[in-house]
Amino acid sequence: MSFKISCQGATSIKTFVDFLWHKLTPAVSATIWGKMVIKIAGDMRATCPAFNGNRANLEKHILISLAEEENFDNYWQYLHYTKSFFSSYIENHIKRYCSNEGGEKVKTFLKISLDDIRNAILSAIRESTAVAKDKSSTASGWLDLFCDHLGSNLIFPRRGLISIEHQEINDIEFLKEAMSAALDPAMKKVEENCSSMPTDEMVPEIEKILSEHLCGCWKQCPLCNAICTNTIPTHEGDHNVPFHRPQAVNGWHKHRTDHFVIDCCTSSVASDRFMLLGNDRKIPYKNYRQAGGDYATWSITPDSSTQPYWKWFVSHFRSKLEEKYQKKFTDTGKFLMHGPKLQSRMCLMT
Repeated sequence: MSFKISCQGATSIKTFVDFLWHKLTPAVSATIWGKMVIKIAGDMRATCPAFNGNRANLEKHILISLAEEENFDNYWQYLHYTKSFFSSYIENHIKRYCSNEGGEKVKTFLKISLDDIRNAILSAIRESTAVAKDKSSTASGWLDLFCDHLGSNLIFPRRGLISIEHQEINDIEFLKEAMSAALDPAMKKVEENCSSMPTDEMVPEIEKILSEHLCGCWKQCPLCNAICTNTIPTHEGDHNVPFHRPQAVNGWHKHRTDHFVIDCCTSSVASDRFMLLGNDRKIPYKNYRQAGGDYATWSITPDSSTQPYWKWFVSHFRSKLEEKYQKKFTDTGKFLMHGPKLQSRMCLMT
C-alpha cells in the first residue's frame, strides 16, 4: 500500500512540475527577450557616438551621414518627413549593430540573461521549499512563495496556475528535486528558442527605447524647416535652434517670381524685406511673429551668417532643388563651394 501511495505521490508531483514548466518556459523566453532588448539599447547608447548624447547630437551624425552619401532623395526625406527619417536611421543602425559589430555582444547578452534567470529560478525553488517545509504548506502555499521569490526577475502571473494549486503534494523536498532537475533542460530549450528567433524582431522595441531617450520637440521652423532642439517635447517658451538654413531649402521664393530666397531666415529677419502670406498679406520679416500660428512660437535671432554645411548643400544640390520645387537660383555666388565636402561636415563637429 505504501509503495502505491509513493508512486501516486511521484506521479502527482511530475504532473505538477510538467504543468508548471509548461507555463514557465514561455514566460522565461519573453523575459529574456525583454532583457536582451534593454541590454542592446543600453550598449548602443554607450558605444555608438550617434546615440550617446541628445537628439541634437543624433541630428549632427545624421547630417554628416547624409553628406557622405550625397543622396538627394534621402535629404528630401530628412527635410520633409523628419520624424520618420530619424526613426528609419535608428532602425538601420540597430540592424547593422545586431548583424555586424554587435553580433558577438548579442550572444554574450543572451548568455548573461539566461544565467541570471536560471539562478533566479533555482533560488526561488530552494527558498520557497525551505519556507514551505517549515510552515507545512500546501501546493498552493508553495506556489505563492515561489512566485513571490521570483518577484521582478520574471514576468510570470500567479493566476495562471490556479488549475494545479489544489493538487495534493505531500513531499515538498521531492518537489524541489523534480523542479531543479527540470531546470537545465528547460533553460536549454529557452536558449534554443531565443537563438533561433530573428534579431530583426527586436528592432522595433530597441528603436522605441532609443527614440524615447532621444526624444524632444519636433517642431520645425516655418521658414527653413530647422528642427527645434529643445529636449522636452511639450516645452514651455519659444522654439529655438542654434543654426537656421537658407530658406530655399524649404522652397521659399520671391513674390511673383520663380526665384528662390537664398538667405537664411536669420538674415531675413535682420533685413527690411517683407514676407508675403495668404491673401496677399505682407509682414516685415523682422515682425515675423505677427504672422501668428507657428511663426509666433519661434525665436529667430537676426544673424547674417550661414552655416558652411548648408552652403555646401545648396551649391551641391542646386539642380535637384530647382527640379523638385520648380524654382530657380538666380544668385548662388555666396554658396559656390568647389572644395571637398569634408570641411562642410567638420563644421558640424565643433
